[in-house]
Amino acid sequence: QSKGTLSAKRMLKHIAGKEKRLMRDVNHTISKKIVKFATEKGVSVIGLENLSGIRDSTLPKVSKKRRHNHSSWAFRQLQTFIEYKAREAGIITHYVDPSYTSQTCIRCNHISKNNRNRLSFRCEKCGYENNADLIGAMNIEHKTRDYRYILESQGCLSATRTNA
Repeated sequence: QSKGTLSAKRMLKHIAGKEKRLMRDVNHTISKKIVKFATEKGVSVIGLENLSGIRDSTLPKVSKKRRHNHSSWAFRQLQTFIEYKAREAGIITHYVDPSYTSQTCIRCNHISKNNRNRLSFRCEKCGYENNADLIGAMNIEHKTRDYRYILESQGCLSATRTNA
């Protein structure tokens, strides 16, 4: 870089795009597997967290040492890939508000910050215990299922295939 030669600049440009290409490939692979799984299981709606504004709200909580990993996470690209591949397969993508999903008990619907302690979840009310991220995913799945039932009851969606 300090040389300033054309070949040095060319090499820097190549290296800069390497991580982007790697993440793009990883996101394509993951999204393909998610949509394939949904197709095999006859899923008509895929639920995703609405992560707009996630970087701004979580960056102050991340240590300086981990900020690069946190900021280089291409979650929006992954969501976009899932969206278009699901659309091609006739599957609807639904964005769920992630508020309180990992603080809400799936058994008794009790919401409290005290339910979650880092990676563990223990309901204050009924005592149910599990992994906090798994609880969040289960709550997103329940919200997505509710959305699917609404679509089905309105005749917008068959039980196995979309009308889109």
